[in-house]
Amino acid sequence: MIQKPISSISKEDIESLINAKLGEKRTLDYKQELPDNSSEGKREFLYDVSSFANSAGGDLIFGVSDERDANGKATGLPASAEGLNLPNASDAISRLENLVRDGIIPRLRGIEWQIVIGFAAGPVLVMRIPKGLIGPHMVVFGGMARFYSRNSTGKYPMDYGEIRASFVESTDISERLRSFRNQRISATMEGNTPLGVERKPTALVHLLPLSSLEFGVPRDVSRSVAKLQNLLEPLRGGGGWSGRFNFDGYLVRSMLPSYVQIFRSGTIEAADTALLDIKYAEYANTIQGIAFEQILINAIQRYLDVQNRLAISLPIFIAITLLRAQGFSMSSYQSVGRTAAIDRDILPLPEITVDDFGTDVGKTLQPSFDALWQSCGHEKSPNYDDKGNWRPHQP
Repeated sequence: MIQKPISSISKEDIESLINAKLGEKRTLDYKQELPDNSSEGKREFLYDVSSFANSAGGDLIFGVSDERDANGKATGLPASAEGLNLPNASDAISRLENLVRDGIIPRLRGIEWQIVIGFAAGPVLVMRIPKGLIGPHMVVFGGMARFYSRNSTGKYPMDYGEIRASFVESTDISERLRSFRNQRISATMEGNTPLGVERKPTALVHLLPLSSLEFGVPRDVSRSVAKLQNLLEPLRGGGGWSGRFNFDGYLVRSMLPSYVQIFRSGTIEAADTALLDIKYAEYANTIQGIAFEQILINAIQRYLDVQNRLAISLPIFIAITLLRAQGFSMSSYQSVGRTAAIDRDILPLPEITVDDFGTDVGKTLQPSFDALWQSCGHEKSPNYDDKGNWRPHQP
């Protein structure tokens, strides 16, 4: 996989792969042409895509030819990038997306594309395939069903043991997500985070890449984070913030009791006491619904942008938790009115999965915000229109 956001991949990046003779591997594969419309062409394409999804994800690059050995066999090394002779690259992408949608189950979400121009015959297409969230993914095409994965030499059919292990891993990932979340909730409640012993109501936000929950040692992104500090404003910046390296990765703190911790794995944790601890007596124990949702939407958008720039692989899980929240109620305009109170000290809102860095964060967070309002006796957040767009409620 090219270690940069797919939207930033340029002609120079493709040429550097060729000049460096970077061969095909577990996370990278080259194809001289797009799959044709024959059954064999479609089937091989689906095997390639599912093999990435069932291993570590990766980039499939179309428009790059292979070097050949003395017997004419492909070596896996890139020879040249001539590009693809395509009348319409967008139509070609749509055809392949439809093929993936109909030929792989469970449905594979989060595929990204980049059209790279400037080559002799036409554009090079980069298809970035994420590791599957719910796996393993099976190819169902032409009356056949097959599971494929990848190793350093390319794709291969999975055996029974690997298929079974993949199902187990899918369950383990869900358990590891909740385990990490629970550990960080406990650490915050016990004062073992940069907030210290702040016995105050706290908003806690996590953005966990799937890659951080897998076995093995993830890529350490902490040294790249310092350059992105301008995007790492805590939930409530308080007029200024500063960052430094720490044991866990990189820490950004504001003047208020608020911080953002970027772990070495690319996981982001943001915590803040000012969002809930409002100083005015008339607003005591009240969550200001519009402001609360707006602050979280803006902050999570910034943090996703950071993860995108760090080339963190999708999907990413978002988890919002309110701590010491018992007795708080929601408030908006008078037409909504103050609601019933939250009946528990720790309120873990439903996890959200992000499989596209271009997602509408406001729309994506609706299930979490709905659950927050429901915990206060309301049907749903009043700040969404009928199409699920975030629209602050008006009286």
